[in-house]
Amino acid sequence: MSRYAQRLKRVDSTVDRIFAETKCVMLMISGECRTITAILEKPDGLNQISGGGNIEHVSPALSVHTADITGLMKRDAVTIGTDRYWVTHIGADEMGRTRLTLATGAPSQPVADITKWSP
Repeated sequence: MSRYAQRLKRVDSTVDRIFAETKCVMLMISGECRTITAILEKPDGLNQISGGGNIEHVSPALSVHTADITGLMKRDAVTIGTDRYWVTHIGADEMGRTRLTLATGAPSQPVADITKWSP
């Protein structure tokens, strides 16, 4: 393992100890319940648009170790304490960490991907 990778691993451990959720983070992957260490990013603000209007950020995300989410797919369930979420997007592996975008609640009917602009 390179010195850079060793240092990055030490930093990851420190970040996890400081920022990781104290509540249990559980993923449901292929019928298996898996407890992992994760950092929850929960946007809490409104962005004002010049000229009027607001955009509310409501998509929470998890920063996880990529090795912990092997087999995870979109629409898999995530439970943090008593709060329920589901995976809407799985980001790329970035030096051993991956960002998962979540939606609140439980998934309902699947929605087709948008492939073109409306006429």
